Amino acid sequence: MKKHTQQTLALAGLTQAAFLVDQLARHGLAAQDKLSTCLESLFVTNPKSTVEVYGSVSKLKLGLQVMEEIFISKEESLKNPEVMRYLIGMVYLEVRLAKREDMLNAIAKGLDNTQTHSQSSSIQLADNPEVIEQLARLYQQTISTLSFRIQVQGNPQYLKNPSISNTIRAVLLAGIRSTVLWHQLGGRRWHFLLMRRRISRDIQELLRQA
Repeated sequence: MKKHTQQTLALAGLTQAAFLVDQLARHGLAAQDKLSTCLESLFVTNPKSTVEVYGSVSKLKLGLQVMEEIFISKEESLKNPEVMRYLIGMVYLEVRLAKREDMLNAIAKGLDNTQTHSQSSSIQLADNPEVIEQLARLYQQTISTLSFRIQVQGNPQYLKNPSISNTIRAVLLAGIRSTVLWHQLGGRRWHFLLMRRRISRDIQELLRQA
């Protein structure tokens, strides 16, 4: 897989996370298998390929479809502004995070401790409230302390629910993990403006694979 296609795949991971955050905030639920794909990517620390981070291209089909709406569709009603805001917010946070080696080390240590627990369970991570709570706490103790914060908009009833708010924080952490991967592969913010055609071609190719 070409490097720019791998960038688009990582961007699909980020986009899927942004979409799931919006679904949780507005509707109080999201597809468990899509959630698990995002959360499990947090624990793939030494992948041999970008695909390995997510398990398969097909597991990011949702993220690719949302990207298709953002980058390719001419129908403005399909372009969810909240998803775009979360996506850009996570990209911005990753830039801040990259300058904090202490915080990166704390996140790595926290994931190591959580991974030990998650490996002892046979259920999907999206169905494991204890692991999700640990991931949410890790997000609060690290990324939430940065001066910039993502303000999640949605139904107050759901946002006040501890289980849903924990899941949102865990998914935001997973989205930033995808952003780190995207950046490591050479992804840059200006690509959104100047590389839209290439990204669009990659999206269509990856959707055919999915």
